[in-house]
Amino acid sequence: MWVEMIEMGVKPDVIAYSSFITGLCDCGKVDLAYAILQEINREGIQVEDMAYNTVMDGLCKEMRLQEAEMLLENKTRQGLTPDIYGYSYLIRSYGKAGNLLKVLDHYQAMVSHGFETNCHIASYLLQCFMKLGMTSQVTEHFQKLRDSGLHLDGVLYNIAMDAYCKDGNMDEAVKLLREMKAERLTPDRVHYTCVIKGYCLKGDVPNARQAFEVMLKANVKPDVVTYNILASGFCKNGLVTEVFDLLDHMADRGLEPNSLTYGIIIDGFCRSGNLSEAEVLFYIVEEKGIERIEVMYSSMVCGYLHSGWTDHAYILFLRVAKQGKFVDRFACSKLMNDLCRDGNAQGASTVCSMMLENNVIPDVISYTKLISAYCQTGDMHNALLWFHDMVQRGLSVDVIVYTVLMNGYCKVGQMEEACKLFDQMTSLGIKPDVIAYTMLLDGHLKEYLQRCWQGVSKERRIYVLRTKQNRLLSSMKKMEIEPDVPFYTVLIDGYCKAGDFEKARGEFDEVLQKGLTPDQHVYAALICGYCSQGEIEKAQDLFEEMVDRGIKPHVLAFSVLNQKTLRERQYK
Repeated sequence: MWVEMIEMGVKPDVIAYSSFITGLCDCGKVDLAYAILQEINREGIQVEDMAYNTVMDGLCKEMRLQEAEMLLENKTRQGLTPDIYGYSYLIRSYGKAGNLLKVLDHYQAMVSHGFETNCHIASYLLQCFMKLGMTSQVTEHFQKLRDSGLHLDGVLYNIAMDAYCKDGNMDEAVKLLREMKAERLTPDRVHYTCVIKGYCLKGDVPNARQAFEVMLKANVKPDVVTYNILASGFCKNGLVTEVFDLLDHMADRGLEPNSLTYGIIIDGFCRSGNLSEAEVLFYIVEEKGIERIEVMYSSMVCGYLHSGWTDHAYILFLRVAKQGKFVDRFACSKLMNDLCRDGNAQGASTVCSMMLENNVIPDVISYTKLISAYCQTGDMHNALLWFHDMVQRGLSVDVIVYTVLMNGYCKVGQMEEACKLFDQMTSLGIKPDVIAYTMLLDGHLKEYLQRCWQGVSKERRIYVLRTKQNRLLSSMKKMEIEPDVPFYTVLIDGYCKAGDFEKARGEFDEVLQKGLTPDQHVYAALICGYCSQGEIEKAQDLFEEMVDRGIKPHVLAFSVLNQKTLRERQYK
């Protein structure tokens, strides 16, 4: 019709343009409406405010906020005064994005143009504060709005109540509930649920239950969310009977508990030490069947893990997987981490493989722990396989992953591979930390001892060790990485084993000069070194210095010094 009108030479007027642009937005053609509005702006054609507002609303809903702001500026250039609707759309959308600065900018601009705020715009502002966790600002602004005489609706009251509840200020939250009634505003399910949740967060179950009873007496029907919150509060306080009574109460009111309800209860039982009750409920519901049962499976797996029953969690995971179902990412990651902690690298590998088969990619932490578990067992083949898998999937490989893998190679005596990884890491622009340097330094020291057992001459061993130590020290200086106490411990131990006690003592003095506090391991390395060379008096002096500093003596240092002292006395 529009094209036909143009072809017949009928010139559209302001109302026609406005209606056409508004209609396009109503049909979801925001891009076309925006393009037409820009074109007629360039031609200097006036349109109604409604057309601008409709396009701005569409752009804001699609979060194209810069374009919406430009449109507001164009409207001003056309000689049209900005109205409250344009500001409202921008404040609402920037609030959703959590951009408080933009929210406040447009709020102030709105006020400066003489527009008074309304309850809707005020709620956008308070919701932005809540999104950013600024609960004190929420309550402060709410009080200002109330004092200004602004009409407050149920939404504003709920935001303020939620802020008080999150701050643990239940007295003020309940006062607002009473104030609503005094202002002839009827609290609904959301308001009562907010108060119940606040009491549960504080662990105040009696008052949470009382608020629930008040809700029922007010003929406000609770929903599944309300019951879930109350059930979680009961579980955390070990109120098993009350939880089952609550489930019966739901059934009596025609509400069917969902998978989230059962998941919350099972998780709550496990966290409160009622694992047997969690299992009973789990098997009852599993036999009965429920939609989205994976939520409940995930809760039971996490429940077992929380109780320290990693084997049970793993068995359940495998059984569920054979049924063609899968627990969520969080449960999988936690199971992987706990299996790695228990030394079951193969089990963690199985979980990881199943996650990938279900197009769920583990996070960097889970991969790192899996690689570390294989490194702990000396299985560098599988550790490297998972490392390559992690890289191929585009995950961000950091210094921690490299250090774990390098440490594994050091433990199995493959220093050449560890050094290659170190070079690879630095070539990728990943800056090593002091832990990585300490680990390589320790690896070179172990290599020195291994060559001793292989019959390599002491002079050759000392030369190689010093060369590698100096190279690492030079690299650290270049990277501007300061040695810490563990690094100095390994370095001093290395100098002692190489027989260079002057260097060892020099490094020890450097620890003190830098204001670092030497621990028992640093002292033990130097004391044992002195004892090995028969420098008993120096060792004893160092031991006394350690005790004077209030540092608990290392068992090894005490034992070595004691044996050397006894032998010296027997010799005399």
